Amino acid sequence: MKPCIFTGRTVIYYGGEEYFDDHKGHVLMQHQPLAVCNKTAGNLAALGRDDIFILPSTYHYDGGCCC
Repeated sequence: MKPCIFTGRTVIYYGGEEYFDDHKGHVLMQHQPLAVCNKTAGNLAALGRDDIFILPSTYHYDGGCCC
């Protein structure tokens, strides 16, 4: 299992539904930024959705997390 490594990645869901649930413990509320680990960012990117914006690493971690 891959470890969670936080490098300041953030995702924003801006689709037409109220929220997006990846069924892996991550619920993205519409237009609400969510701090995620690199593993989750990669998993969301692999979905190939055009309604999930994934920001690059900022290397700033504020203590918020997805896991």
